[in-house]
Amino acid sequence: MATALSSQLARIRSYSTNPLDLKAQKKAHSRSLLYEPGVAATQDFDSLYQICYEGFQELCRLDSRFASFANNVFSEQSKQEDRTQMTAAQNQQLDVVLEEFIHLVDSKLLLKPALKAVEWLVRRFRVHQKNTMCLVLAFLPFHTTPIFSTLLSLIPEKLSPTLRFLHPYVQSLANPPHHAIVHAASINRQLYTAMSAYVLKSSQLGLQHPTLVSFWASIATGAVAAMLDQSRSARREAQKQNQEDIILFLLPILNDGLSVDNVPDLRVGCYMILTILASKASLDDAVISVMMEAITSEWSQTSHAGLICLGVLAEQKRTAGLPRKAFKAVIALERLDDDLMTLNKHYKIDKLVLGVVLGIVSRLRNARDASGLRLLRSLTEANIMSDDSIKAVVKSLTSGSQTTAPNLNPRIDVQGSLADLVLRLYGTKGVGAVIHSTIVESNFDLSPLENRLQRVTRSKESTPEQLIEDVDVEDADEQMTRGDFETLTSRIPTRTAYEISFLSHSDSYVYGSLAHTFLSIYTSTINLERFSDLPVLRKSLGMTEPLFLSFFVRIWCGNGPAKARTAAIRTVVEYLRKKTLTADVQMLLPYILYALGDMFSSVRRAAADLVLVLALAYGTMADKEIKNANQPILGQQQIYGQGGETQAVIWLSNQEAARIILDLMIPGLEECMLDESHVSQLLSDTLNGSKLSKSSEIIQKELKKSLRIALLSSICSHVVNTPLYTVKSRLLQMLNQVPKVGSTSRTKLLLPLLSNTIKQGQREFERICDEEQLSSSQLLDRMASIVIPGDREGIQTLKSIIGPPDNLNFTSLRAAALHRLQIIWTSIKIDLQLSLAKALFESAVGNVEAEANGNQEAEAMETLRTLPLSTAILQSLIENLPSISSTLQNKLSVSKRRRTSHGHSNEIGALDERNIASAIRQTTFVLELVGDAKIERHPELLGGLFQIMRDLQRSQSYPVTAIGYLQVLAIEGMLAIVKRAEATTGLQIDHASVRSDVFIDCIRTTTNPQVRNSALLLVAALAKVTPELILHSIMPIFTFMGTNVLRQDDDFSAYVVKQTMESVIPRLVQSLRKRKDGPLLGVSELLLSFVAAYEHVPFQRRLDLFVSLVNKVGPSDYLFALITILLDKYPSDRSVVQFATDLISRYNVKTRLQMVKQFLDLIVDARNPKPTFSKSLLQLDDVDGAISNLLPLAPAILGDANLFSKASRRLGDGGEDTANIRALFTNILEDTFTLSEHYTGNKTLSVICMQLLDASLRLLPISELIESFHNLLARTENNIRQQVLRSFEHRLNDNKLDLEASQAACLAFLPPLASIIKESSDVSLKHTAVACMGRIAKLFGKKDVAAIVASARIVAGDECLRASESSLRTVSMLCLATMVEVSSNSFISILPLALPKAMDSLATSIGIYTENRTLHNAVYSFLCSIILYVPWMVTGADLDFVLRLSFESANAAMGDECDRSRIEALRLVPKKVEAKYCLAALDRTWAVAMTEGPLAVQEHLEILRLTIDRQPKSMIVQHSETLGDLFLRMFDLRRIQLSPPTGHNYDMAKIGVVEDAVNESAISMVYKLNDTTFRPMFSRMLEWTTFPKSKDMKATIHKQTTWYTFLLKFFGTLKSIVTGYAAFIIDDAVKTLKDAPLNDEDSLLLWRQIILTLQMTFEHDQDDFYQSPSHFAPISAAILGQLGNAQKAPLLPELIPAITELAVATGSATHHKEMNAVILKYMRSDGAAVRLAAVQSERALTQRLREEWLALLPEMLPFISEALVDDDEAVEKEVQSWVVVIEGILGESLNPMLQ
Repeated sequence: MATALSSQLARIRSYSTNPLDLKAQKKAHSRSLLYEPGVAATQDFDSLYQICYEGFQELCRLDSRFASFANNVFSEQSKQEDRTQMTAAQNQQLDVVLEEFIHLVDSKLLLKPALKAVEWLVRRFRVHQKNTMCLVLAFLPFHTTPIFSTLLSLIPEKLSPTLRFLHPYVQSLANPPHHAIVHAASINRQLYTAMSAYVLKSSQLGLQHPTLVSFWASIATGAVAAMLDQSRSARREAQKQNQEDIILFLLPILNDGLSVDNVPDLRVGCYMILTILASKASLDDAVISVMMEAITSEWSQTSHAGLICLGVLAEQKRTAGLPRKAFKAVIALERLDDDLMTLNKHYKIDKLVLGVVLGIVSRLRNARDASGLRLLRSLTEANIMSDDSIKAVVKSLTSGSQTTAPNLNPRIDVQGSLADLVLRLYGTKGVGAVIHSTIVESNFDLSPLENRLQRVTRSKESTPEQLIEDVDVEDADEQMTRGDFETLTSRIPTRTAYEISFLSHSDSYVYGSLAHTFLSIYTSTINLERFSDLPVLRKSLGMTEPLFLSFFVRIWCGNGPAKARTAAIRTVVEYLRKKTLTADVQMLLPYILYALGDMFSSVRRAAADLVLVLALAYGTMADKEIKNANQPILGQQQIYGQGGETQAVIWLSNQEAARIILDLMIPGLEECMLDESHVSQLLSDTLNGSKLSKSSEIIQKELKKSLRIALLSSICSHVVNTPLYTVKSRLLQMLNQVPKVGSTSRTKLLLPLLSNTIKQGQREFERICDEEQLSSSQLLDRMASIVIPGDREGIQTLKSIIGPPDNLNFTSLRAAALHRLQIIWTSIKIDLQLSLAKALFESAVGNVEAEANGNQEAEAMETLRTLPLSTAILQSLIENLPSISSTLQNKLSVSKRRRTSHGHSNEIGALDERNIASAIRQTTFVLELVGDAKIERHPELLGGLFQIMRDLQRSQSYPVTAIGYLQVLAIEGMLAIVKRAEATTGLQIDHASVRSDVFIDCIRTTTNPQVRNSALLLVAALAKVTPELILHSIMPIFTFMGTNVLRQDDDFSAYVVKQTMESVIPRLVQSLRKRKDGPLLGVSELLLSFVAAYEHVPFQRRLDLFVSLVNKVGPSDYLFALITILLDKYPSDRSVVQFATDLISRYNVKTRLQMVKQFLDLIVDARNPKPTFSKSLLQLDDVDGAISNLLPLAPAILGDANLFSKASRRLGDGGEDTANIRALFTNILEDTFTLSEHYTGNKTLSVICMQLLDASLRLLPISELIESFHNLLARTENNIRQQVLRSFEHRLNDNKLDLEASQAACLAFLPPLASIIKESSDVSLKHTAVACMGRIAKLFGKKDVAAIVASARIVAGDECLRASESSLRTVSMLCLATMVEVSSNSFISILPLALPKAMDSLATSIGIYTENRTLHNAVYSFLCSIILYVPWMVTGADLDFVLRLSFESANAAMGDECDRSRIEALRLVPKKVEAKYCLAALDRTWAVAMTEGPLAVQEHLEILRLTIDRQPKSMIVQHSETLGDLFLRMFDLRRIQLSPPTGHNYDMAKIGVVEDAVNESAISMVYKLNDTTFRPMFSRMLEWTTFPKSKDMKATIHKQTTWYTFLLKFFGTLKSIVTGYAAFIIDDAVKTLKDAPLNDEDSLLLWRQIILTLQMTFEHDQDDFYQSPSHFAPISAAILGQLGNAQKAPLLPELIPAITELAVATGSATHHKEMNAVILKYMRSDGAAVRLAAVQSERALTQRLREEWLALLPEMLPFISEALVDDDEAVEKEVQSWVVVIEGILGESLNPMLQ
C-alpha cells in the first residue's frame, strides 16, 4: 500500500516541469504549431520572436484591437518571461491576458499571421499546457482543418474530463468529426457548459465571429436533441424528471445568450435550442410562455428568426394566445402581416397567427384601441389559418362585437368594424361555411348585433349581400321606438356653430355624435327619415351648402358596416328624388366612383341608383340647346372647409358634369354593379380615349379630349384635397392607370398630394391610416405611382424623397419611391437617370456617419444594385470617387499638425477617420455596382478601373484592411472586360487605358492571396488580348509566382497558375524566339522560377504543374532544359530523379528519346573546353560533379518499361517516326560511347555509362540488337563488350520477349558466344557469354538440339568447369543443367566429360577453406537434371560418390538454401534410380552417414523411407534380407555412439530423433511384408538383441533400449494384428525387468520402454492372449514385482497404468484376486513409498474396473483400516482418497464396514 509520502511525491512529479531535465526541456521546446519538432528544437527565442512578431504586426494592421497586446504578450520583455518562475498570482494575471488574446485572435486562426502570433503563445507561454481549455475551444470550430490535428499533437496526453473526448484523436492525430463533438457535448455537460461559456464570453467582449457562433449553434442544438432523445423513458415520471433536469441545465445558458446585445447570430442560435426544446420536450404552457417572452426581448435584429421560433413554440402550447410581453413585441413589428404571410409559405405558424389575432381582439375589446384593426383585417383575410383557428377567431370576434362598448370616435366604429369583419369573412370563399357552423354551434345571442351581422345564421347558403336584402326593415321587432330615438338624438346639438361641410379638414365636434346615432338607427327607414330631418344637418339648405350631403358622403366612404354605407347612399338618393336639383352636385362624382368600387354589391347598387337619379336631374343640363342651363356648383366654396383645399378643387361645368354622368357612368352602370373592379377599368378607358371597354363589350361614347382633361383634372383635385384617405387610396388606384390626357399628366395634377404627404410626416400619416384601417404601404405605393417617367418635376420629387435622408424621415414613403423608381427606371431619360443615380449613391454611402441611417442606406444600396445602370452612370460614379491614398496622406499630414497644435485635435482625428471610412465605402460600393452591372458590357470603364487600382496600390503602405477586397473587385472588373475582348465580339481594348505596371506591382507587393490570384488571372487574359503590353515586364511575375503562388494548396490557386501559364508562357516563348541570342537563356530564367518553387509546390499538384509548364514552353525544345535545371538545383534530393522520370514518362517515345539525346548533348557540351549552351543551364564550377548528378537520369529514363514497350511497338509498326527513332537511338549510342571513352578512369561515371548503354540497347528489338552486336563486339573495350552481352542477357530474361521473332537470331548467336568462351581471357566476359548461352538453351534449345549439344561441349570443357573463378564454374553448371533438360539423351556423350568435373566442384564447394554455396547449389541443379532426365547414366559408383558428398554437405551446415538444393536432388534418387542400386548404395554409405552426424543420417533415412514407400511389396520382399541387415546396423547406432561416446555430436535427443526415423522406415517396410517374410526377420532382430551377450553391460542396455523402442512403435502402430508377437518377448522382458539395476538413466530408460511396450500389448489384446496362465503368470509377477522398486526410483507414472491395463486385459476374477493379493501384500511393506505405490495402484484399479474390482472389497477392508492410520501422511491421504472413490461407486459409506 502506497504511503502518504510516496503519494505526495507522485503528485509533485506529475506536476513537475523537469527544470533540470534538459532532454525533457528540449522536447517541450520542440512542440510547435508551425514547425517540425526537429526544426523547432533548433530555434532560440530571439529568432522565434522576430518571426512571431511579424505575424502580430500584420494582425495589428488587420485589427487595431491587437495593438494593446504589444505592451505585454508581444513586448521585448516577453522573451525573458518564464512561467515556471512566476508566482501563482502572476500566472493568473497572465492567464487573463492570454485568454483575452485567444478570444480576439479566434476569428483569424486560419490566417498565417494569426498562427504566427499563436505560435509565440505556445512556445513562450505554454498555452497548450497552461491554457489548454481556452486554446482548444478557440480552435474547435476549425476541427476539420489540418491545423487542428497539429494542435492535438501539442496538448497534454492527460486531458481534463471536459476534453476527454479528444483522447482517441490525440493518439491518432486525426481530426474529430462533427458528430463526435455533438455526441461528446450531449453526454458531457462540462464540455457543453465550457463551449457555451467560451462563446458567451467572446460575445460579451464583442470578439465573436460567425464561424464560432454558427459552430456553437450547430453543436449545441445537436447535443440538446441528443440529450432529449436520451431522456426518453418508459416511465412518464422519469422522462418528465429527465427533461426538467435538461431544461434547468439549459435555461441559464439561454438566458445569458439572449441577454447579449448586438450579436444576432447568438440569439438565433438560442432560438434554435428553444425550438429543439419545444419540439422534443413536453413543456408546460407556463414554461413556453416564459420562453416566448425571452425570445421577444431585445429582438430588433432577429425578429424574422424569432417569429419562426415563436411559431414552433406556439404550436406546442395547449392554449392559444401569446403572453402579454410577447404580444406587445410582436404587434410592434413593422409590416407584421407581410412577414407572417411570408413565413406561412415555409413554416407552420397557424397558432402564432391565432395568438396575434386573439391578442388584437382582446385589446380592441378591453382597451378600445383601434390601432390593430387594419392588421386584424389583413391577417383574417389572408387565409393563413386552419379551420379550427378560424373558429376561435370568429368566436372572439363575435364576442368582441357584442361586448365592446360603443366608441364615439367619429373615424372608427370598433363594434361595427368587428361585426363587419365577420360579415366580410363570411363572404370569403371556403371560410364562410366555417363561420356559419361556428356561430350555430356556439349558440351566440345575436340579438344586439342582428342589424350589424345581418342575420348571417339564417341561411347557410345565403351570401352577405342576400342577407342584407333579406332584412325586413319594416319588422316591428327591429324598429326603435320614438322614445329611444329621441334619447339618442338628445345628445346631439341642435345646430352647428360654424360647420358648413363634414368633409372639412378641420375637426368637427358634432360629427362623432351624429355618426354614432346614424350607426345605431340606420336599419330603420322611419328613423332614417327622422335622422335626416334633424336641424343640425340643415337638410333644407341641402342645395345651398354641402353640410347635409357631406355627412352621408363621409358615412358611405367610412369603415362602417356595409348596410350603414348602403343606407347613407340611399338617404341621399331619396333626398335628390324628392328635391328639385337647383345646384350642380358634381361634388358627389368622386365619391360615387368610390362607392361603385365597394366590395359589397348592395353598396354598388345603391350608388348606381344615385347615378340614375343624377342622370334624370342632369338630363336637361346636357341639352346643348339650352344656353342658360348653368347652375351654381354645390360646395364650390365650402366643400373642404374654408382653407386652400377648397380653392384648389377644379370644377367641371354643368354641361361637362352632365356629359360625364350620361356618357361615362350610365353605359357601364350595370357592369359596375356586378364587378367592383369595373369602375376602375371604365374610368381609365374613358380617360385614355379607348372606344371599347376591356371589361365589357359595350361600346362607350368617346369623350372629347377637353372633357377628358377636365374630368381628369377635377378628380385629381378632389383626390389631392379630400380629407378621406380611403377615397384617396381607391381613386389613386383608378387614376394610376391613366398616364396623361393630352399634355396633362396625372403627375402634374397629383404631385401636390405627394408633396403634402411629405410635409405631413410618417407618424401622422400612419396614424390616419390606422384610423381609417388602411394599409399605409399600399397607399404610399399608389402615391409613388403618381410619378410617370417623362415628368421631370415628378422625377425631381422622387429624387428628393430617395436622396440623403438628412431632413426627410419618412422611411415607408422612401421605400415606396424606391420601388416606383425600379419600375420606371428604364423609361426615364438618361440625364434624369444620372441625377437619380447620384442621389441614390449619396443616400447610400455619402453620409460620413456610417451608422446614421443604416436601413435607408441599405435600401438605397439595394435599389442601385437592382437598377440597370448605364455606362455613363457608372463612369460618372467612378470619376467622382474620392482618392483613398490622398485621404490617407491628408490624415498623415493632419497627424503631423496635430502634434504641434493644441485645440480640436480629437475632432480632427475623428473627422479624418470618417473621411477615410467614407472614401473606402464609396469605392467599395462603386466597385460592387460595377461588378453587378455585367461590366463586360461596359469596356469604357477599363481606364477608370485602372485608375482605382493605381490609387489602391498607393494606399497599400497604410494599414487599411479593406484594400485587398477593393483590389479584388477592381481586378475582377477589369478581368471581365478583357475576357469579353478575348472572345470574338469585336471589342477592342484601349491600349492607353492598360497600365501593366499597376497590376505587376500589385502582384509583387500584395500579401493577399486572393488579390494575387485575381491579378494573375488578369495578366493571363491580357496576354491573350494585348501581349505586346505585358510581355516586356512579365518575368518578375513568374519569379513572384515561384516564391508565393506555386506554394498554395487550394484549388483556386492551382486554377490561377494554370490559366496564367496557358495564356502567358506560349506568347512569352514566341517573343523570346525573336531574340538574337536565342530563346534558351530567357526560357531558362522562366523555368528557374518554377524550379525554385519545386520543394514548396504541394506534392499532389507538383507533377501536373510541371507537365503543364513543359507543354506550354514546348516539350521537344525545352523538356531537357527543365530537367537539367531541376537536377542542378537539387543535386542531393534523390526524389527529384524519380520526379523527373515520372514527368518525362508523360510524353511519347519520340519526345522522350529526343529529350535524352538533348540531355546527353548538353553533358557532352559541358565537358568541352569551351561549352556553349550548357553554361546557360548549369553551374560549371565542377563539371564532373554536375555530370555525375545529371547522368544517372538518362539510364533511368531509357530503362522505363513503358518506354521499352512503346518503342518496340513503334519500331515494329514501321510508322512515320520509325526513321527518326532509329536516328535518335544512333545518336544516343554515339554520345554514350563518347562519354564511356572519356570516363574510363572514373569508376562511378563509367558504371553509369554502362548502365546507359544497357538501357539504350534494351530499346531495340532483339533481332536488330543481335545484328548490331557484330559491330559492338568488335570493339576492343571489354567493358563495352561485356555490357553488350549483359544487355542481351537481360533481354533474354524479359518475359515479354517475342520468341518466334527472336528464335533464329538467338540460335545463330551461339557460335559467336562459343568463340568468346574459347578465345577471350576476360572471365567476366566469359561469364556473361555462358549465361547468354544458358538462356538461349532454355528458350530455344528444343528447336536445335545439335547446336545446344555443341555449345554444351564448350561449356563442359576445362575453360569453364576447370576455371579458377568459382563464378564461371557456377554459371557453367547452371548452363549445363539447362542443356541437360533441353537435350536429354543427346547429352549422354557430354556426361563423362562433365560429371567428374561436377563432382570435383561439389567437393570443392563443401571444403572447409573453399566453401562456396552458390557453386554447391549449381552442382546440385546439374545433378538434379541428370537424375531427372538421364537417371540410367548414374552408376553405383557415381551414386556412392554423390551420397558421400551429400552427407559431407549435410554435416558442413552451409545454410538452408544449400540444404534445400541438396535434399531436392537426393529425393530424386529413390524416384528415378532402380531400387537395387539405391538400396545397395544406402547400405554401402550407412557408415559414412553415421560418421558425418545426425543430419546426414536423417537424410540417409529419408532416402530409405522414400525408396520403401515408392517400391511395390514384391520388390520389398525381394530385398527383405538386404533391408533386414540394414536395419540391424541402424538399430546398433545407439550402442555404437554411446558405448562409449564417439564424439560425433550425438546426444540423447538426436539419437532419439534418429531412432524415430529408423522405426518409421522399419514400420513402412513391415507394412509391405507378410508374416512369412517378417517372422524370421523379427527372430533375427530378437537374437541380435540377446545374443551374443556382451561383456559390456552398457552396450547390452543400449541395444535392448533400441529394440524395445522399436517394439513400442511396432505394437503401437500395428496394434492387435501383432499381439501374438508378444510371446517372443515375454521371457526377455520378464528377465530384463527382474535384473534391471535402475541405478542410472540408461537402465531407467530401458525399464520405461519395456513397461510401455508391455502396456501397449495389454491395451491391444483382443484375442485373450493374457488370459492364458502361461502368459499371465510371468508377466503379472514381473509387473507387480516392480512395486517393490518404488523406493528406489520414481516409476509410478508408467507402472500404475501398466498394472491397470494388465487387469483390464486379463478380465478374470481369479487373475484379479491374484493381483490384488500381491498388491495388498505391498500395502504392509516397511517402505512408505512402496505402500503409497500399492495404494495408488488399488485406487487406479478401482477407478478403472469399478464394481468388478470391488468384488474383492472384503479382502481389502482390513488393509484399508490399517492404512487409514498409517504413519506416513501421504499414504493416509491417498487411502482416504481411495475410500472416497469406493464410496462413490458403492453409494454407501465404508465406516460401518471398517468398524
